[in-house]
Amino acid sequence: MISSISTYMKVNKINFLFYLMGFIVLGLGVNLLKASNLGTGAWDTVTINWRDYLSINYGISWVTIGMLSFLVSFILMIIVISYRRKPRYLLMLIPILLVAVSIDFWNLIVFKDRQAIEMIYRIILFITGAISLPLGLALVVKSSFPAFVFDELMLMFVDVFHAKKITYVRLGIEFTGIFIGSIFGYLTFYHLDGSLGAVNIGSFLLAFTLAPIMSFYYRVFKIKKSN
Repeated sequence: MISSISTYMKVNKINFLFYLMGFIVLGLGVNLLKASNLGTGAWDTVTINWRDYLSINYGISWVTIGMLSFLVSFILMIIVISYRRKPRYLLMLIPILLVAVSIDFWNLIVFKDRQAIEMIYRIILFITGAISLPLGLALVVKSSFPAFVFDELMLMFVDVFHAKKITYVRLGIEFTGIFIGSIFGYLTFYHLDGSLGAVNIGSFLLAFTLAPIMSFYYRVFKIKKSN
């Protein structure tokens, strides 16, 4: 048993490297976008604004963005498993946990919720984050290890609605995240500064540009889109 595990690790050591690097870069991308204050990824708006909603409105300051990222993804995983009814989808717990840990590592240890003020720095952080986020996703896909819950959720909705255009399904999921994030942002920040928190123009820009940037990385890493 130990020998087979050792052999598996040796054979897949490059894939393990891609997998771990993917989560490290992904967590960095989330925090770069957050620090830019120009908008974060669709479902990151949910976790970031939800964290701030609990902290500002209820004084619950011990909850982290990573914890809520895990919770949101876990709920979506349950939805997917309820539809697919296959235990193999429980493997999604691995990337769900690793994403949460990476997000909290970068936020709690490195960024510490700091945000840029000058517009030039905000733009630089946003562009860097917009490049890093899909890079992290592509590295994880390249590893061929367990996929993200959002990928499986998208495929589930394609089956449910018999969609011919997967792009529309993906955009629907993205805008659902932005909508939920906007609700938390409105309840938390709108009466304070007129903003929606993590939801900004960049969130909508990312919703439309994430797939094309990932396609570029797919070509760079020679990833088949069926993976």
